Amino acid sequence: MKDILSPSLIASLTSLVISVITLYQFFRNQRFQQRQFDKTLDRNLTTKLLDLRLVHYPKAFEITDNIFKEKGGNFDPVKIKTAVEELIEWKKGVVNLVISSEALTSFYVLRDAIMKSPANNGTYSPEQVEKISAGTKDFRKQLRRDLGILFREEKSRRIA
Repeated sequence: MKDILSPSLIASLTSLVISVITLYQFFRNQRFQQRQFDKTLDRNLTTKLLDLRLVHYPKAFEITDNIFKEKGGNFDPVKIKTAVEELIEWKKGVVNLVISSEALTSFYVLRDAIMKSPANNGTYSPEQVEKISAGTKDFRKQLRRDLGILFREEKSRRIA
């Protein structure tokens, strides 16, 4: 009886071990394929997001180009008012969906700074000038980051 069970027991255990190894390989391969699929999907979404940003962000750069100090180190309130209206209009629609949270925060900071009325008889106070300048600079920086322009510089800063 022992001679009869021994070959069948060995064959059964061998078959069971091979089945377990095959099952492990199947799940491992499935997990790998799922990760590859997720990476491809993320890459496609990132590409679409970048394409939409490339379409809409240049308008924000054009608008913020009009926010500059004139002679005397102050801003023209009429140009500032026009810029704030254009920026608010720019952010409506698709931009609201594709803008990053960092760029959105800097947009709100800039918008709040340029929405304030001039403090001194039609001219901005030094504090207002500084807030508008810093807000404009930071907003443009965040837009560049969204577009990935600063990626190489950031990468080198992280390494250093």
